[in-house]
Amino acid sequence: MYVCPRTGGPLKDWRSVAGHVTYPLLDGVPVLLSDPMALLASQPPRSTAAAEPGRCGLPDPITPHLPPALFGAPAGFGQWLTSLGDVGPDSLALGFASRYAPAGPALDVGCGVGTMARRMVTAGRPTWAFDRSPDAVLLARGLLCGALQQTVIPTSRRGLRRVKVPFKPITANLEFCIADAARPPFPPDSFAWVHLGDVLDELGDDVAEVLVACEGLLKRGGVLTVTTAYSAEATPSETAQAPEEELLEALEGLGLQVIDQQDRVPQVVREYDRGYRIRFVHVVAARKK
Repeated sequence: MYVCPRTGGPLKDWRSVAGHVTYPLLDGVPVLLSDPMALLASQPPRSTAAAEPGRCGLPDPITPHLPPALFGAPAGFGQWLTSLGDVGPDSLALGFASRYAPAGPALDVGCGVGTMARRMVTAGRPTWAFDRSPDAVLLARGLLCGALQQTVIPTSRRGLRRVKVPFKPITANLEFCIADAARPPFPPDSFAWVHLGDVLDELGDDVAEVLVACEGLLKRGGVLTVTTAYSAEATPSETAQAPEEELLEALEGLGLQVIDQQDRVPQVVREYDRGYRIRFVHVVAARKK
């Protein structure tokens, strides 16, 4: 499935003859970047603690996998979370894909802690997932594939609590790599479903390049789902400005047909036992014609 991110040519034993490079493995995960050695040289020494949440700026890797109703928040706020059930950006994107995408493999671009990758596999799709952050990929693989049976979540600004990973290990149909969203190491027309979860918010001027790359990875009739927040920092309000119409125009400009979307989808971010953030997210599904 993988190809050289420089040339698009085939790999044999992680070597690209055309690209004159052999791609390294980091703890068994292929590093499929245009300059993989530069990334590895910038990484600190690793140990068995390399997949711990604090190393990749993700203090709570568990609750992003859980429906809001299971967050266990206090009093009235907890009742509101219970009323949400499983409603959230990931579950809505999964619903769009289940409804509109053909059968076939799925790709989680910028996988983070693997919340969508886990949903993809559970939905019965062979799944590939990648992130540019080695720590995020190793953490996601550890959580999803069973290497981490326990992890830590914050209880306060300074306190931590060790908890069991609350889902069964995935033993098949899931592969991880370290890669760049603008140069994904996969052949064209490979996937029935590609998901971009909050990736565009971090890309700045590279948004167009990433959208072009994702469109190229879709099979004809395949579906791209995109989640993008109003603002990663601002407190949401009823008057908050929705994500720019330019996103929909860019999708349609690539030949993708916007087939469904939902605005103001609440996303609850747990920071510690009594610390939560809520933001509104726009969820879009677009089909390759």
